[in-house]
Amino acid sequence: MYFVRGFVLALHIFGVIFWLGGLLMVTSLLARVPEEVGLPKERFLGAARGLFESTVNLGAAVSILLGLLLIILDPSVLRQGWLEAKLLLVAILLFYHVRFYRRIKFLENHPSHSSSHEFRVIHGMVSALLIAILVLTVLKPF
Repeated sequence: MYFVRGFVLALHIFGVIFWLGGLLMVTSLLARVPEEVGLPKERFLGAARGLFESTVNLGAAVSILLGLLLIILDPSVLRQGWLEAKLLLVAILLFYHVRFYRRIKFLENHPSHSSSHEFRVIHGMVSALLIAILVLTVLKPF
């Protein structure tokens, strides 16, 4: 059982890397969109959407499904406060995930309605959530 749990945990971490790493890449890419004009702007937006739909969504699905499987394999973890806090942060991350995807789709039709500041803020929020989730997961403070 220990081997199975370790393998699922490793794949869960891999999914998190894809999810959050992809989100950070897309926000960095989109922070450059306001500086571009014409065809390069459309290419940045197309690349961002493609990366989001392939890497970010896949990473989110893998990490969420395997996270649920980890809870099923060890339901006693549900009584630990750090997991409740982590799940709250993951819910906030999911909210921004969906909101960010909708924003990308909007910008494809209205590319002039973006600012680099907006995407730098999102990048910072994703980074802060990632750090908080890592601290809770590794230190298990409560």
